[in-house]
Amino acid sequence: MSADPVLILQLRRMGDLILTFPLLLALGRRYPGHPLWVAADPRFFRELMPLAPEAVFFPPEHLPMLARRGYAAAINLDTRPEAAACMAALEAPLKFGPMAEEDGLRIHGFWQLYRAALTRNNRHNAFHWADLHRLDVLPPGPWWPGATPGASRARATAGGERIGLVLGASEAVKRPDARFWARLAARLVRAGLVPLLLGGAAERELGAEVARLARLPQANLCGRLSLREVAAVMRGLALCVTPDTGPMHLADWLGVPVLDLSMGPVHARETGPVSPGQWVLRAAMSCVGCWSCRQARCSCKAAFTPEGVGRAVLALLDQPRGIPGGGDVAWPGLRLLRTGRDALGLHTLVPVGNVPSVGRSLEDFWQAAFLCFAGEDLAPQL
Repeated sequence: MSADPVLILQLRRMGDLILTFPLLLALGRRYPGHPLWVAADPRFFRELMPLAPEAVFFPPEHLPMLARRGYAAAINLDTRPEAAACMAALEAPLKFGPMAEEDGLRIHGFWQLYRAALTRNNRHNAFHWADLHRLDVLPPGPWWPGATPGASRARATAGGERIGLVLGASEAVKRPDARFWARLAARLVRAGLVPLLLGGAAERELGAEVARLARLPQANLCGRLSLREVAAVMRGLALCVTPDTGPMHLADWLGVPVLDLSMGPVHARETGPVSPGQWVLRAAMSCVGCWSCRQARCSCKAAFTPEGVGRAVLALLDQPRGIPGGGDVAWPGLRLLRTGRDALGLHTLVPVGNVPSVGRSLEDFWQAAFLCFAGEDLAPQL
């Protein structure tokens, strides 16, 4: 008889599904010989299956069928009622995430409960969502897995001139506008680089407008490629410049060098690039990392200029000579950070030049506090 599978429910967007891939790797280590089953949106998993860890994918309409059997473990990363109902009906010795019980909705697992509590309350959260997905399954330690498997391979084969510009995001406030992208693309052309405009069908009009303003019709690939073809293009990029969006996570998973333009109500320590060695550019403001902007004008987005981002791109391509060590001196109003892993294997986001930050100190404090709350055995390692 074959071993019971391990079930993961992740019915959200493309980026959320890709951030589940490190969890699949962790589950494969904890449950060797047990097949991994994933319920997800077929619009995304059909194209991502060749790039994902080995797993069997099911569309959401299969949830009633999935609820009628037993599993070695089950993890619900979704908030939909049908996912919670599936968790309540299935049998498994370990269940994590939201579950519809007789007395109401309950969330099982310390770190799944912590993640749910971040809604509009994430000001000083220091845990990346990709880490939170797996902390209930695999406690952190010096041996904890860090980089994604394809990172070194993709960086070794990346081209030297093509720069990907991912135009879209889930909300307009989280991405630059067409004029910004056009000026940045023109700046890159003047530097001898080849910009490529990337996006799906939703960015078709935006891509056409950027290409028209920049006079680069041949650069526009928005809406013309399948997700698998976008991944193939990304593998040949010297750098992918992108807001916090699904294609950013795809580039990061593939190991493509990423510059994340972290603008608007996003928190780079939560949902930015997760692989070590990636780059994040965000406003040098105390309010970065909010859940939703309460100001009449989103000041953190206004801090970004095509000229500043263009200088950052050229500096990263010329690293380490091109990167100043003094923080945001070269990019007024912006701060450059780099992703990494700490002694416990957890995601870190460190300012270039180690610029002092009260906000970062508070994030690190609360990270240590919650690690101690989760397990006293971690205290000596902090």
